Amino acid sequence: MRTRQNRLLLVELSLAPWGKRQAALLALLPAEEQARIQRYRQDQDRSRGLVAALLPRLLIARETGQPLAAIRFARAEHGKPYYADDATLHFNLSHSGVHVALAVGPKAVGVDVEQIRPARDWEAIAQRFFAADEQRWLARFADGERQARFFELWSRKESLLKATGDGLAGALSSFSAIPATGARGAVNADKEHRIRFRGTFWHLRSYQGIPGCALALCARAPGLPAPLRVDTRIEDLIERTSAAVDALARVADDRSAP
Repeated sequence: MRTRQNRLLLVELSLAPWGKRQAALLALLPAEEQARIQRYRQDQDRSRGLVAALLPRLLIARETGQPLAAIRFARAEHGKPYYADDATLHFNLSHSGVHVALAVGPKAVGVDVEQIRPARDWEAIAQRFFAADEQRWLARFADGERQARFFELWSRKESLLKATGDGLAGALSSFSAIPATGARGAVNADKEHRIRFRGTFWHLRSYQGIPGCALALCARAPGLPAPLRVDTRIEDLIERTSAAVDALARVADDRSAP
């Protein structure tokens, strides 16, 4: 018997101008997915969208033997994609900068990766979209650290709303996603902790130590793992990420002893 577990794959992609290799990979996808990706105007956006579309299909293809072009996703009320043919497979995607993240779990999951970049209006965004205690929490930090903490908090909130399926249609200010604190009030953001949202408990974790980005995972089921990380070029995408997805699937399957 196999029990699926929460898993997280983070791909760091060397982005290159759109060319024949990208077009060949795009042709592996269903026609509607190809059209969606082609609507991106920038090459880098198309490349990130391509990787995001391939990753869950590589996982499903490994488990089912289906060709990538035959794997189609339905969409929930607020647009969250899901695989209707397997109720035990929940997934979510996020991409920003050079990173693409795939979260997989036995129940609903949400992942958010955010490139940390200069943003003149991030304080105004916090005042508009963050709960009052979150704004007070941000104010604790020195100017040099506060912006990084903003992106950390934003990724936590977004991952929860993506897990619930609300997305940005949910009220960001209606809940608090402040990281847990350890001894003497030190922030312990990469420790899993439970958060109650609309009467349901969710498990939330941030991942520190990834240069230039904030990453958070939220899941209905407990047990949030360290991310499996892959660095790759578009030319090596299928080979490198297929190997990573194989590893992801092996770890995600808990085979009980006979």
